[in-house]
Amino acid sequence: MKVKTHRNCDNPDCGKEFKKFKSTDKYCSYSCKVAVEGKPEPRQSKAINKKSKKQAVLDGKYTVARIEFLGKPENKICPITKRPATDIHHKMGRIGFADQWARDNNIPLLLDTRFWVALSRAGHTYVEEHPEWAKENGYSLNRL
Repeated sequence: MKVKTHRNCDNPDCGKEFKKFKSTDKYCSYSCKVAVEGKPEPRQSKAINKKSKKQAVLDGKYTVARIEFLGKPENKICPITKRPATDIHHKMGRIGFADQWARDNNIPLLLDTRFWVALSRAGHTYVEEHPEWAKENGYSLNRL
């Protein structure tokens, strides 16, 4: 059976024969299509969410836990700089689970207060810039 590769333009004012590029082509050119159907409306693009719904829930829980943790008397002063504590340092990082108990209870490292340390901004910067010192002094733990 022979496949039809040419057809007549559906624009009544044109009627030219043209070679189809796709099987759905009805018009010989874009201008013929616009003449019959009108110019298409531009599509509105939807912005991609900056955070997933799951992460937004975790962030809300983290904010509450962070305020509660920094409010305890033992967490008011940074042990490194002796200044007021403003930051939370996550000793094992924030991604994943620390152990099987945390996995079973669905407590990610982001919310696991067993591995949090209250530090001042300067103390936190020092811990991040000196990882060997931090591991020797217990401010960071091996993440593997």
